[in-house]
Amino acid sequence: MVTALFTCFGTVVGLVGAVLLLVYVVIPIIGHVVGFVCRLIRFAFQELRDVLLISIALFVGVIKLLRATLCVVLARWDIVHKETEAAKRRFIEAYDRTVAVFVENPLRVIGIETKNEKHGYLHQVKNEAEEAVNQIKKVVGDSSNPEDKFDGYKVIGTLPSGGSGAKIYIATSIKNSSTVVIKNFELASGSQLPQIVRESRAMEAAKKLGLVIEHHLNNNRFWYAMPYHAGDHLGVVTSNLHNKSKKLTSKQLQTVLGYQQTLLHTLKEYHSAGLWHKDVKPENIIIHDGSAHLVDLGLVTPLASAMTLTTHGTEYFRDPELVRQAMRGVKVHQVDGSRFDVFGAGAVLYFMLENTFPAHGGLSDFSKESPESIRWIVRRAMADYDKRYTSIDEMLLDVEKVLSVKDISTIRPADLPSLGGEEPKVTVKRTTVNPTPVSPKRTTPSTGGGPFGTARVYAYKTKPTGILAVLVSILIGVYVVFDVNAPTKVSTPETIVEVQIPAGRILVVNDLLSSSTSNERKTASNKIAELGVAGWDLFVDAEKEASVRSWLPSDPISTAVSGSKLESENLTGILLIKNGENAAYKMYYVDQNGASVLP
Repeated sequence: MVTALFTCFGTVVGLVGAVLLLVYVVIPIIGHVVGFVCRLIRFAFQELRDVLLISIALFVGVIKLLRATLCVVLARWDIVHKETEAAKRRFIEAYDRTVAVFVENPLRVIGIETKNEKHGYLHQVKNEAEEAVNQIKKVVGDSSNPEDKFDGYKVIGTLPSGGSGAKIYIATSIKNSSTVVIKNFELASGSQLPQIVRESRAMEAAKKLGLVIEHHLNNNRFWYAMPYHAGDHLGVVTSNLHNKSKKLTSKQLQTVLGYQQTLLHTLKEYHSAGLWHKDVKPENIIIHDGSAHLVDLGLVTPLASAMTLTTHGTEYFRDPELVRQAMRGVKVHQVDGSRFDVFGAGAVLYFMLENTFPAHGGLSDFSKESPESIRWIVRRAMADYDKRYTSIDEMLLDVEKVLSVKDISTIRPADLPSLGGEEPKVTVKRTTVNPTPVSPKRTTPSTGGGPFGTARVYAYKTKPTGILAVLVSILIGVYVVFDVNAPTKVSTPETIVEVQIPAGRILVVNDLLSSSTSNERKTASNKIAELGVAGWDLFVDAEKEASVRSWLPSDPISTAVSGSKLESENLTGILLIKNGENAAYKMYYVDQNGASVLP
């Protein structure tokens, strides 16, 4: 009996001990083993994730730094700040994840939890995505109702924002129902303080000239209202003129000079008020009621300003001397800024005569027939800084002298007042012209500097020097063909093809501008001019170029360009000119179908 009791007691104790052992020893050990295995799996996943994200963060950080460097070269300081901040965030993320790879993740394997993650990278990605959405809204326009933004005005439409970061609205005045253009800068929408300061510093003088109706500035935004001119810009009007005939008729030349006359009168008013426009180009000249209206006050600067010169402006319509003086740190008041506007006016007159931009500045050739007196005015306006017209008044007198005669072709350069000729006996009234409207071939007018129109073939007179050049070329060709010792060239994988003339706007992205080979730049400029004469709708825009370079691949042949990106920039394609081998250049035409190497 006693033995049975002891046996029963021993069994109960054994069962209790087994249960206790299972609960307090076996199960915890299994739990620790399972937890350790889970931490190992988690460790492997976190290590793989962090290593991958480190490389991505470093890559994005470097790209942001490169974009910031490019913006420094282009003097886009507002974008420089954003890009450097974004690069800084990416490098900090790379550092934090590196610490996690070598310290935090291994400690978690042995059960030591570090401090909670406070990096907030998901929140950061969300913020960057919202910023990207805001940038898209800036390009395509915000759908929110802006009617209550401006006291005394009702918004009825929008215009493209351009490169200043401002939003541009068409509005009507509640007081007198007149139509105005309102340019609005908001810090919350991405506008930068330097741009606001630049646009606001000449407002009072512009208001006295009637260029600005009113302007308002507070802690959050700056906006001003300007008269609205309904019409096409000079690029479209010039295209229509040249599409009518192979050469400009006497009546069309009078039309061109009429536009030039009203432009010069406007610039004269600017200079008399102590202002310098600084961005005279076809897309900033609106033709309305037969007159040329100079718009866009984004770069207007007081002539007596103590600020340092900047290189802002548009290539081919901006005086190269301005760039040289700006690089030397010259102040605005130390030069005569009105002479830079004279250069721009001369470039605009060349554009109207040739339907293309002056690729070689004052040395640009004239390929179309035009009176020598008008050509002389262009050359004088675009001459070296100390040899050009000393003021807009001198250029205006020459233009009005040509307009004062019935047959423009009869007047000689020696008859112009600037060369000692008689001034017009009666001051020529500001000419307004009413050309027959011609529907443009494109529904969206080009906002670039041309050239426009369709391809045309022009006949040239044979000159002795041309015959000599042909003979020399033949001799060189015979030598190359029969020179058996000549090294065999290795063909490149890129295929050179003939490209049909595109039907829209083509942005010129020229990497040769910083090249040290002047011959190379000149050859490329000649090719650009040839494409312009052939009917390519080419234009140069520094701000749009900076935007395009942010996503344009370095090798356009191997990497395709998204059509949506071209559409967002309002482009049909891109003419990319890059440095090649053996002091040669390569010219690519890039569109949504890929890239082609031009001959």
